[in-house]
Amino acid sequence: MKAGMNRRLALIALLVTLIAAVGYFVTLEPRHDEQKVIAIVSLMSHPALDSVLEAVKTELTEQGYVDGQNARYITRNASGQIQLAATIASEVSALRPDVTIAITTPMAQAVAKTIKTPFVFSAVTDPVGAGIVKSMDVGEDMVTGVSDAWPYEEQLKLIRKIGPGIKRLGVLYNPGEAASQYGIKEIRRFSKEAGFEITEGAVNSTSEVYPVAQNLATSVDALFLSSDNTAIGGVAGAMRVAVDRKIGLFVGDSGTIAKGGVAAVSVGYSQLGRDTGKLAARLLKGERNIPPVIAKGVDVYLNKKAAELIGIELPEDVVRSATKIYEDISE
Repeated sequence: MKAGMNRRLALIALLVTLIAAVGYFVTLEPRHDEQKVIAIVSLMSHPALDSVLEAVKTELTEQGYVDGQNARYITRNASGQIQLAATIASEVSALRPDVTIAITTPMAQAVAKTIKTPFVFSAVTDPVGAGIVKSMDVGEDMVTGVSDAWPYEEQLKLIRKIGPGIKRLGVLYNPGEAASQYGIKEIRRFSKEAGFEITEGAVNSTSEVYPVAQNLATSVDALFLSSDNTAIGGVAGAMRVAVDRKIGLFVGDSGTIAKGGVAAVSVGYSQLGRDTGKLAARLLKGERNIPPVIAKGVDVYLNKKAAELIGIELPEDVVRSATKIYEDISE
């Protein structure tokens, strides 16, 4: 009799514990039907991607999706660890968002394989080559987005204007990123016409950027960071090498110019974020089959402080053409 009573008490205690646990998790991640759940996931933080994220939020807020009122924003960041992309995509999928915004190619690839609800890719260089969409001309039900394909031909022409004596260009890129694979093909394609010999330096993590840049610097006249989140994330290391060796450091996005790149012909990442937010709002309103878009803009960005530290004189016509000139290097 006593043993039976103890078992009943134990079962009651277990049931109470389970009910409490369920109540905890429901409280932790509530799902209110009157709120739109908007998930924003990114591979890492660096100036261009941070600009995209903030602009997406700003645009969606202006479109009427206010965090804490009629919308709930969930953000996740893999901190540069590509292997975490699939885990984050699965976690977000379980939260049943009304729309998911995936920033960067690796994150968009992970989301495309997992999410069954509407999603928007952003800052993806080659969406078709990455297997995210079949075409940039035709919409695909619940998937759309914005490509940030860099204007490589214009970028190489700008490097030539600033450095007429540059013969050998060292390119840092991560061969494991789809965006980098696209970028290196474009650089190879246009480099000969621009008069450059290309030396490639592969990096698999941001910590490798500094030693690989050091090695490249022994045989090249300038460094170039491709459309590669890994290489861009290690810009501080590349900048150290450029200053020590007095060779140019060129990039392709405006945010990395603030971190020490000398010059870039860049798409506008803030506008790209705005465009991403607009597409997300259209999906939230029920629209489907929206064709992806390519970010526009060939704006020139310069950093005078970086040029000064490296010993580069910026031509007057290049300075006059600049959309924005940074006078210092941000941390």
